Amino acid sequence: MIFPPEEGRGRAAEEERRIATANGRAEDERWQQRKDGSRMWASGLLMPLANPELGFVKILRDRTEQHRAEELLRENEERFRVLATSIPQLVFRTRPTGERTWGSPQWSVFTGLSLPDSLRLRWLDAVHPDDRDATRNAWADAPGKGEYYIEHRILRAADNEWRWHQTRAAPVDGVRGANDWVGTSTDIHDLRTLQEQQKVLVAELQHRTRNLLAVVQSVARQTMRSSGSLEDFGTGFENRLRALSRVHGLLARTDHRPIDLAELVGSELTAHGEESGAPDKVRIAGPAVALPPTSAQTFALAIHELATNAVKYGALGQPAGRLAVTWRLDESGPRPLIRLHWRESGVSMPDGGRPVRRGYGSQLIERALPYQLRTETKLEFGPDGVRCDIAVERADSEGGAA
Repeated sequence: MIFPPEEGRGRAAEEERRIATANGRAEDERWQQRKDGSRMWASGLLMPLANPELGFVKILRDRTEQHRAEELLRENEERFRVLATSIPQLVFRTRPTGERTWGSPQWSVFTGLSLPDSLRLRWLDAVHPDDRDATRNAWADAPGKGEYYIEHRILRAADNEWRWHQTRAAPVDGVRGANDWVGTSTDIHDLRTLQEQQKVLVAELQHRTRNLLAVVQSVARQTMRSSGSLEDFGTGFENRLRALSRVHGLLARTDHRPIDLAELVGSELTAHGEESGAPDKVRIAGPAVALPPTSAQTFALAIHELATNAVKYGALGQPAGRLAVTWRLDESGPRPLIRLHWRESGVSMPDGGRPVRRGYGSQLIERALPYQLRTETKLEFGPDGVRCDIAVERADSEGGAA
């Protein structure tokens, strides 16, 4: 009566009696049927009485809830196994001391350590020697925190590369002090590399910003000194800021790599040529050479000052005026130099060719350039126009000064 159909009913009962008669007892765990027809998981013991004619005695213990809990645990274990062996992370089970009890196949493939070679604390062999103390110390703190967290390097067996991983673990039941913890190690090597590059870029940006602000401050101060009125200061300062903007546009397009000299000169003269209305008056010629980005900013300001003066008083502002900007590469000395020549002609110069007062442009070319860029400069106000020679180091293939 207590054996449901799926358990064989009479045949199962008969087999149980046979075993009990032969062995003195028969034990089993199976589904049994209650009086109301419901099922229960029972642990049964059947024994023959001393007088066989009186039959048997059977003791049943209802273990339905325990059985269901065990079934649920097995299902959860299977789900965990499928998940742990399918995700890209390195999954492990461990004691709260860091002693490993299980590792996913991904761990063995990544590190080259088999499961037996990774149990207890032997998995530390795959951690970078410089990171092992921090890894152990983090496990010592984990039970009190209720979680484990560390970033450390783990050896990738395929190419013997140490890869940064973020390792996290927590108790299985989420209660502090649990003896079974589950964790994962996630490869964050590429992310950390990008973060380090970002730190370098931010530091470089801060450095460039400070330098640019210093240049703007110097330009403002020098423009103020050479201006006769607030209006003159506003016009001169704005024009010089535009020149800075143009060269920084070139630097941005080249990602602060060396700037082609022809492009820099052409950009500045184009801006002034549109104002003069006579771009055919200008000749630009020279070999393909580049300026290091550290020199381009101040050099561009010098070209701007020469062009501004040419528009106001010289070749770009007089019908008969002509301008030639040429350069050559001089490798005769210890440092390869670019020698640029600014030549104006056909210009009627006022006051015998000499300016009454040395302005910002003259000070920039004759003082600032030699000091800041270790350049050689020569500025002359001839009877038919300005002549200027500037020698500056060229950029090498690595982006710095040669």
